[in-house]
Amino acid sequence: MFSWKSKAERGSTWLIHLIAWLARAAGRPLCRVLLHPISLYFVLADRTARRASREFLAAATGRPAGWRDAWKHLYAFAATLLDRVYMAAGDFSRFSVVVAGDELVREALDAGRGCVLLGSHLGSFDLLMLKNQVLHNRPITVLMRLDDRSRVRRIAGIDDAELPIIPLGRFDSYLRAYDVLSKGGLVVVLADRSEGAAALPSAFLGRPADFPIGPHALAARAGAKVLVGFGLYEGGARYRIEFLDGGDPAPAGSRGAALQPAIDRYVQVLERYARRYPLNWFNFYPYWSQQR
Repeated sequence: MFSWKSKAERGSTWLIHLIAWLARAAGRPLCRVLLHPISLYFVLADRTARRASREFLAAATGRPAGWRDAWKHLYAFAATLLDRVYMAAGDFSRFSVVVAGDELVREALDAGRGCVLLGSHLGSFDLLMLKNQVLHNRPITVLMRLDDRSRVRRIAGIDDAELPIIPLGRFDSYLRAYDVLSKGGLVVVLADRSEGAAALPSAFLGRPADFPIGPHALAARAGAKVLVGFGLYEGGARYRIEFLDGGDPAPAGSRGAALQPAIDRYVQVLERYARRYPLNWFNFYPYWSQQR
């Protein structure tokens, strides 16, 4: 069976090596021109990514998506990869970054209960961590799966070693994350891929998809505030960082189906922003049918 792990960013190692080299050697204006044929190559050569892009765009926009739409989609992804190279070097002067809702982060942390910030592969979530001023330079702990994709991130200049990381998939992963929250800390976790872990289905763009239980169970156990965050690419040199209230956590001790309302709230926010920013969807695999 197809696995998203075998597909996730397959070929991206080569792509990011190329983009990172071009970014440093040729500069952003020339690189953005070169991204057009590079993106076209991936649309033509990667059938899985092309089909997944067209499937998602059709669901998000309500109209059939052709290969030109898929090309624009891949181009947006490549453009954010290019920009990550500059952002990782702290060169934010190239970009116009609008921030909305950052006061929610401050209020959540000031309350002392901890905060679970739910992210996704909609947009460049790394942007939130690279430009940490929007999080008021509060310490960030990232709950994430460590695998070959971590090397891909380092090629782009995103050094995971600079962030406290709790690897997913270990017996004490959520215990360590709970400890951070119990001390009033901030835990960041992506919540749009089940990654083979315990999950519940929720309707996303009209079709059921599996979403992980873990992040919501963590917030429920800690009684932590839940926020949803996006780092959205708006074209050109424009980005938008937005934080939203994710609603109250599920009652303490909630498990299994009791977490369904919390998952549904997250999915409703994700769907709203996916329709608003469809080219920011960076899951280039059959999202609905084969997530595990």
